[in-house]
Amino acid sequence: MQKELYLTKENQEEKVSQWITECKKMKKHIAFAFDLSKAALLVLDMQNFFLDESKHAYVPSAKTITEDISKLVDFFQKNERPVIFTKHLDTQKPDEMMTRWWKDSIEDGTPEAEISNLLNTEGSEIIKKSRYSAFEKTNLEELLHNKGVKQIIITGIMSHLCCETTARDAFMKDFEVIYIVDATATYTEKLHLGTIRAISHGFGRCESTEEIVNG
Repeated sequence: MQKELYLTKENQEEKVSQWITECKKMKKHIAFAFDLSKAALLVLDMQNFFLDESKHAYVPSAKTITEDISKLVDFFQKNERPVIFTKHLDTQKPDEMMTRWWKDSIEDGTPEAEISNLLNTEGSEIIKKSRYSAFEKTNLEELLHNKGVKQIIITGIMSHLCCETTARDAFMKDFEVIYIVDATATYTEKLHLGTIRAISHGFGRCESTEEIVNG
């Protein structure tokens, strides 16, 4: 697969407008509005493994979304709403499909496994996961229920893998899902568009960082 730097600060405004237009084509009626009082911010897998240009898993558009994720983290923290980061770590168990599907792994305690220092994780929950979904084999659902969360704001990487799978699971667990189109990224714009179209049609609404932070 040929990776793309499809989102930059220079084209972000134009891309966001195009993407939101695509989302509106999929479903015109939105069942819910953003409600900070019942929302939590979920930041998926913003680890050095995906943000370091020297790593083969590097996502070219990841650094572009980092600034917007930081804005959302600050916004939620200032409003005393939950911020939850995830770290993807592989089990390396040979009988598991995640191990069989991918040739390499992210090992706990290594530099590439750490969340990028471009993001402030202080005071936030950090959940370790080994599957695409942040709900699978973790305490995320229990944590959200304990905090009275009804709405999940999804950010991070990668759009078509962990972000989309987590969004689908959240919907099936009766959480309201809001997917941030300029605070999520993957290897190509085609993959990213596939995710936001699917989410808009079947299990969530898509918004921009600006819409969440400034309404």
